[in-house]
Amino acid sequence: MTLTKINHTFTYPQLSYDATPNIQPCIKLSFYFNKLPEVSYEQFYGHWSTVHADLTVAAKGFGLCKIQRYVQLGQTPEFKQKASQLTGIKMLEFDGCSEIWVKTWDDWMAFFKSEEYAQAMNPDCKYFMAMPISVYCGEENVVFGEGVKDMAGKDGILEGDYKRAQEKAKVDEGISMKNE
Repeated sequence: MTLTKINHTFTYPQLSYDATPNIQPCIKLSFYFNKLPEVSYEQFYGHWSTVHADLTVAAKGFGLCKIQRYVQLGQTPEFKQKASQLTGIKMLEFDGCSEIWVKTWDDWMAFFKSEEYAQAMNPDCKYFMAMPISVYCGEENVVFGEGVKDMAGKDGILEGDYKRAQEKAKVDEGISMKNE
């Protein structure tokens, strides 16, 4: 499939059509899920951030399979309310999202198929998490911000680059207005 290019003057050459995307050297898996209906938000977040997190990181396979990062993103009722104010954007109706970063798909599959995953983490879900779990996976293209340093990821546009481009745009706009 060929990209249809539009006429656009790029502010940042690293984002131009000819640039290579800044793909980080890892795979990111995002698992979306809801709390059990009979479980309070406090119980859901409390159990997930303590017992379930401990079971995950303590699993032998977690270290053996080279998990690079594990984070939890909770969407509290307060954040759901804030997200509902974003008109024209569909809010994801989930209470939580766990993100796991791995170097290779084989690393993830080794952990996913490990005995600890089946015997410790899966059974723990019945205490706080409604099924099914939805997954989204892919590679990150860092556009703005630092790359994944521990894995030799390259930085995207940094704050200094952004500020310089904004200043240049103001200067260019001033020159353009003088020439009119």
